[in-house]
Amino acid sequence: MHEKEDFGTGANHYVSALFHATRQQGLDPVPLLAAAGLPLSVIDQPEQRIPTEKLANFQKYVWDQMQDEAMGLAGCSLPAGTYYMMGQLTVHQPTLGKALALGCRFYNLVTRRELMSLTDDGHHTLLSINLPRPDLDFKHLFAEIALLSWHRYASWLIADSLPLVETRFNYPAPAHVSEYSYLYPGVHQFDCGDLSLVFSHVYLNRPVKQNEGSLKSFMNNCPRELFRRYKTDYSITTELKRILTKDLADGGLTIDQAAAALHMTTRTLTRRLSEEGASFQQIKNVVRRDLAIRWLVGPDDIAIHDVAERVGFSDPAVFTRAFRSWTGDSPRRYRDKFRQGR
Repeated sequence: MHEKEDFGTGANHYVSALFHATRQQGLDPVPLLAAAGLPLSVIDQPEQRIPTEKLANFQKYVWDQMQDEAMGLAGCSLPAGTYYMMGQLTVHQPTLGKALALGCRFYNLVTRRELMSLTDDGHHTLLSINLPRPDLDFKHLFAEIALLSWHRYASWLIADSLPLVETRFNYPAPAHVSEYSYLYPGVHQFDCGDLSLVFSHVYLNRPVKQNEGSLKSFMNNCPRELFRRYKTDYSITTELKRILTKDLADGGLTIDQAAAALHMTTRTLTRRLSEEGASFQQIKNVVRRDLAIRWLVGPDDIAIHDVAERVGFSDPAVFTRAFRSWTGDSPRRYRDKFRQGR
């Protein structure tokens, strides 16, 4: 297994959509939310971000409760264990192309529908998801999770991040579209005629580097694995997040120092980040925000001035202003709202 990043937060959209989707299926999501360590007060609070560990745990409990990995949102059922069985079939294939083709065929057999397809136009390969009833997909929750699951699995199979030429969505850009740059690296196209991951067809010949032993570890850690990137993701954004995280307590690196650590000029770093739709200060703020939220809502009750120091602010008042600009709340108010009802 590759070492993973263990910090990060997700948009409130996902925990709220999961919550309401569960209720739509006639089940009570409140105990599942509590089991994941989340208070009911976080639901439908878009300014409150959720630690990815808690989000992943909530999703797992929902899957277990429904016994349907499509969560009743696809117009066809995916019995519990479908994703794992697909992995058992495909992990022994020699190449990524053969693994994905077999995976699509398996899903189509299970659902008795053309749910998945793998097509190649000679330049790009499209891995497409064809929902029988897209109108049932509450806030496109299943569509997003399915795309994420297949991209993460394909990347894991080849022990490398599968670069996406683009990701196509057959719906308008959602309010939480800013999350997509992390979930689906690359260009995003909306209001398309298909729901697809698009990548270079040369990757179809990449050898599968996993085995049944590593598959068990991957699947046992799902859906947590879906919300993390492998260190083999060599995007500049991910590398910059990694090195910034190590130096936050000392105020963080300057852009010149970060460029030197990445063995490139400041101008090159700025250009490469721009190509990935990011900027140095934006990434630095995301790292600070996510770590601050993790410590504020964690079980250790860390003092706010200590959280400020940990993310590189010598003045708690400056940290409070910055945190309010990131989330709309002061650190104390954010913590209180998160813990309300516990």
